[in-house]
Amino acid sequence: MANLMKVAHTRDVVAIVNADQSVREDLTDMVFSAGYVPEPFESAEGFSKSDRRSITSCLIADMHSSAMSGLELFDHLVASGGAIPTVLLTGHSEHDVRRGPGRQFMSKPFEGSELLACVRSQIANRNDAL
Repeated sequence: MANLMKVAHTRDVVAIVNADQSVREDLTDMVFSAGYVPEPFESAEGFSKSDRRSITSCLIADMHSSAMSGLELFDHLVASGGAIPTVLLTGHSEHDVRRGPGRQFMSKPFEGSELLACVRSQIANRNDAL
């Protein structure tokens, strides 16, 4: 565990918010294998109340979760002054990828490489976008 804590201080932390455990686990594995430190959460509420917000470099959130959607979470973070670059996963395929200040929308299904490219882009541009 001590080694993981050292890694967390030198690598970008990517929070993953998804109610589906198997999707959350797959995304966690993908983020870890790309060299980031994953922080999985079952709900937007769980992430918004956690102390991990302050160390999160990028957030991956499902648009359609139960009580608070990924977009509502993003808006809440912006309103509270704690905006985090965000990739929002959506089941709507009318747009492959849409961008906005500090956020990108990605349609499901997607390739892992596409998602990781969005994460890298969000982290690289985090100071400009928010």
